[in-house]
Amino acid sequence: MKQYFKIMSMLIGGILTLGSLTACGGDDSSDTSGTPKPSPSTPTQAAVSIKVDYTATVSQQLLDVATVTVRYIGDNGQVASERMSSTTWKKSVTLSLPNKAGLSIQPMLKGTVADGEYTLSAKGQAAYNWLGQDGKQVASGATETTPEMEAIVNADGVGQYLGSITATCQLARAFAKDYSVTDTSIDWGGNAGDDNTQRTGIANDGATDDNR
Repeated sequence: MKQYFKIMSMLIGGILTLGSLTACGGDDSSDTSGTPKPSPSTPTQAAVSIKVDYTATVSQQLLDVATVTVRYIGDNGQVASERMSSTTWKKSVTLSLPNKAGLSIQPMLKGTVADGEYTLSAKGQAAYNWLGQDGKQVASGATETTPEMEAIVNADGVGQYLGSITATCQLARAFAKDYSVTDTSIDWGGNAGDDNTQRTGIANDGATDDNR
């Protein structure tokens, strides 16, 4: 009798082991060709355009002493411009690929600056995402910012600091259909056409030229 129970225990144990191995194997109805399936983050279709959300932020005292113009690449791929009427400016554009995108913050002194100290700050930002043929997002991009300018300056130093903002608060990127993003140059024109442009990578090759 003991021998009988021993044999039965071995048989039951074997059946349970086989069942557990079958359960662990799961449903193998997936592709058996050995080709790895794309992860959810992998784009499943080609990008045909890029959506760019621009933001420019400046201090109120900068608006008090200067007319602040934001130049940016618009929907048509050309340089457009708008004047800031408040401390925050936003704009969304959609550009066909390949193309360039970017913005430049350009303050111009309104007139004589009264004696005193002024807190002057400016920063630009561009967030981009890749779109497919149907206009829907196929891949997330990134958010990039210009160098942030912020200082307290005396009245006689305001003009020079405005030039530093123009030369520094710029962002220019080139986008390709293969999801690559590279540095590029854009001729912003306007107040950027001074000697400071020689130190900022601005060139005269136009906003829509493909220099990749």
